[in-house]
Amino acid sequence: MNPHTPAALLAALLLTAPMIGGSASDAGPVLPAPTTALRLTVTGPAPATTALSPDAAAVSAPAARSVTLHCDPAAGDHPRADVACADLDASQGRVDRDSDTACILLYDPVEVRAEGFWHGRSVSFARQYGNTCELNARTGAIFAF
Repeated sequence: MNPHTPAALLAALLLTAPMIGGSASDAGPVLPAPTTALRLTVTGPAPATTALSPDAAAVSAPAARSVTLHCDPAAGDHPRADVACADLDASQGRVDRDSDTACILLYDPVEVRAEGFWHGRSVSFARQYGNTCELNARTGAIFAF
């Protein structure tokens, strides 16, 4: 390689430049440990009836509930954070998993969403379940709030 090429000059500069803020044994910046931080939202189930109320007003849509979940250590405003973190770790970060639980065939839909990170890996999950039994069977304690 020609000693006057840009690559050769750059290599020479890097080898002779003084270290700034460290020694030659430094591997680089210290990165934070991978984190688990999720925003969990549950919408539903729907009101028990779709009939108009006595004053002829339509029944309002179910309100959404949201919590935050942090793991390692378990924290946030999730009421069962330790169990929810254990469920996520057992499934290697999968929110939904197979279940052998038999649920009643009652259609009372529940929508859920999970956004954030599990051990540093991006999570974006949204799904509708037929009822809360199906939700709990397939997601464990993750949406149990």
